[in-house]
Amino acid sequence: MVEGSMAPDNMNGYGHYGESAQEVSIADAIKRFEQEYMGRSSKHIRVYLVKDIAVVRARGMLSPAERQLASTHEGRVLIKQLWVKEMEGLKSVLGYRLESLIGIPLSGLTLDIDPREDEWIAVIRLKPESSWA
Repeated sequence: MVEGSMAPDNMNGYGHYGESAQEVSIADAIKRFEQEYMGRSSKHIRVYLVKDIAVVRARGMLSPAERQLASTHEGRVLIKQLWVKEMEGLKSVLGYRLESLIGIPLSGLTLDIDPREDEWIAVIRLKPESSWA
């Protein structure tokens, strides 16, 4: 979706959309995780399923104060350090929730944040020889 464009017809009320019910259910699980453990959630979440990986792109999670802080290099470094520290303890919780949701064991979960773009990315890897289909 191009920024500033109209939302596609298949976008749900949470600001995410997908081609499959599995993409939407993963996005919903990410949204609930953010709300329960971080006290807020992203405005837009998009999930891409490709063979044995899923890429989650979540945008619009920073508060106005954090967006202001992200306008400087030092501020972006601080936001990233805090987010990484928070996610260290929560990564196993998110991984467990995703495994429970999809019913497929995960091989790994990689998370990163880009404060300048106000987005975070998750790469979910399934165990070898598994797929989303």
